[in-house]
Amino acid sequence: MPDSYDLALLGLDENSEIRQLVGRFPDIQPRAYRDGEYLIRENEESQDIFIVLRGGLVVEQAPAVPGAPPLILACVLADLDDLAIVGEMACLGSQRRAASVKSSGRSHTLCLNPVHIDGILERFPGLTRVICRQFSRRLKDTAGSLVALQGRFALNPLRRMAEPGERLFAAGGQAGELFQLAAGSVRLERAGVVREVTPEDLPMGLLELEPFLRGSVHSASATVATPAFLAVIGQGEREAVVRCFPQLVLAILAAALSESPAR
Repeated sequence: MPDSYDLALLGLDENSEIRQLVGRFPDIQPRAYRDGEYLIRENEESQDIFIVLRGGLVVEQAPAVPGAPPLILACVLADLDDLAIVGEMACLGSQRRAASVKSSGRSHTLCLNPVHIDGILERFPGLTRVICRQFSRRLKDTAGSLVALQGRFALNPLRRMAEPGERLFAAGGQAGELFQLAAGSVRLERAGVVREVTPEDLPMGLLELEPFLRGSVHSASATVATPAFLAVIGQGEREAVVRCFPQLVLAILAAALSESPAR
């Protein structure tokens, strides 16, 4: 459990905003945390917000693999000339914590709730700058995460026209690219059987999705039958294909499992 402490021990000036804040809101709790002690735990529901007056904190998330060390997201250092704030997302309402925060060494904090933040914004410009700076960082981090997430889902295929007679791939050849037919038709030949297909005949217009995902060889040959508009997806975008077409991938997986011999 954290210790309570007297703000006078930190040598705060009597006219400092921290002193004035605690004077205005006597329910704000000064808390000192020992090394390794948690201020916030991942997945808990709480609305505590901490102004860090002195000390260091580590922000971490549980590992994806059980038994692995936690994922360190950030390290926070603060002193009276450079305050920090953690847990600020509680201002946006009740929600589960996305990460844990623990003390690195001994740290001195003030424990607030969202009502106190409203009071800070009304009367304390120095502390308001600290809060705005933290929200700015949070928005920047969130924007970066969204860009990264979009990148993981985005496909950047080569789009091109193909003329009749062009061979897209041959049976037995390595499925290094995935072709998506947007317009026109393609002649597929498999085990001596030939059929002409259009985008409407194919799942999402995709030709031979399974070999592409497996990194195996084509089971059919494909030749352009009429002028066709194609998207060509490279081998390096397999993960994006899985994320963009999850139902097709699950259907392929289900079919493969049903064909596997029972053990």
